[in-house]
Amino acid sequence: MRQPRLSELRYTTKETAPFELVPVAPQDRVAEPRLPKEVRRLIVIDTVHDGTFIPEQLVSSPEVRPLEKSGELWRHYVVERDWGANMVAYHLARALGLEGHYRTNTARVMMDYNRFPGSSPPKADHFHRLAISKPLADVLTYDQKREILERYYDRISDGMEQAIEGKLIKIAVHTYDPYNLSLTERPEVSLITRSESYQINSHLPFGLFDPLFPDALVESTCEPVLRDRIALTLEKLGVRVEHNYPYCLPDGSLEVRCQPWMFFQHLRGLFNERYPDRVGRPSYERVWHMLLNTNHRRADSEVLFGYLHRFRRPSHGAGAEMAASRRAYEAIAEFLCERPDLVERFRRNPRRMSALGIEVRKDLLWHFDDEDPAMPLVDNARTIGEKIADAVVTYFEKDRQELVRQLVGGRDPD
Repeated sequence: MRQPRLSELRYTTKETAPFELVPVAPQDRVAEPRLPKEVRRLIVIDTVHDGTFIPEQLVSSPEVRPLEKSGELWRHYVVERDWGANMVAYHLARALGLEGHYRTNTARVMMDYNRFPGSSPPKADHFHRLAISKPLADVLTYDQKREILERYYDRISDGMEQAIEGKLIKIAVHTYDPYNLSLTERPEVSLITRSESYQINSHLPFGLFDPLFPDALVESTCEPVLRDRIALTLEKLGVRVEHNYPYCLPDGSLEVRCQPWMFFQHLRGLFNERYPDRVGRPSYERVWHMLLNTNHRRADSEVLFGYLHRFRRPSHGAGAEMAASRRAYEAIAEFLCERPDLVERFRRNPRRMSALGIEVRKDLLWHFDDEDPAMPLVDNARTIGEKIADAVVTYFEKDRQELVRQLVGGRDPD
């Protein structure tokens, strides 16, 4: 992976795919991967905050042009970008023998896919802001915001859903600032595996996802053994590692959103197996769409949620349809209630995906001249990526030997 030219540090307005697989270059590929192909195909590496693209029509619009001319857009771009995340992800994917890593190309200053869709309200803090935040949230028109979400957020969401389908491990690489607001130094690496809301309250806010989702599933989005293998391997390198510090996962992060998505997919499979005659019924399909609407993008699902859980009146002529969906929802709820061990079995299922966020301190990966990025520290990124790969390999070789044998033998683990 070549070092980027300094001219490439600025955001680009050249149209590019919002989400793509960045392949490992042929000359960088591992000759003999340490993990069998049956295991490698179950690992996905991604970055969502190291993108550089802002469309030209947005930058040159009357709303954004003053921000661009004053330098405010650039200042927010520098602060928001996870400098170095793509480098670490590339070397991690390379060392594991993967085809590549997935990258979100849209600049975070324009849109943050790791938040719920929408425009952030005034004074929203880091954990409660939405996909479009300052300074663009204050100046863009309604149509511009809608276009950003439909043209970029939804396409990234579709691509990410395909990328993580059926995977066993999802590692998202991020980078963060060296210091807390108190000016105390942050750890060189932090492993993020818990919802911020669950950390504080031991439950999620009501209405974040459907009440059928067990909040305990966001106590940890990753198997602790994998997390600890990564921590131990990096500590042996002399890298200081903490867990869920100085913050946890925002509730709108992909790592949290994918927990109800995976759970309801699992529940849907079991329910349809038990009641094949109900597969495809409109009343049930509406309920499943609502349960799987974990990125809050379906308006019809929001309507059904309001009818079921906030007792809102249906629109004219929709009463019978809503009542049928309520009966379907109650049947699904009863199915879940009759299986008290279902949640715990899912929680400890060896095929439940571990979704882990890794934060690396930016100053380990980039040299900054005052506040401006000056030079990438490629060797550090390579070392950190390779050590995380070592930990993943050790995890499979020592902690998941039986699973590996099943996968290589062509048997699907329970």
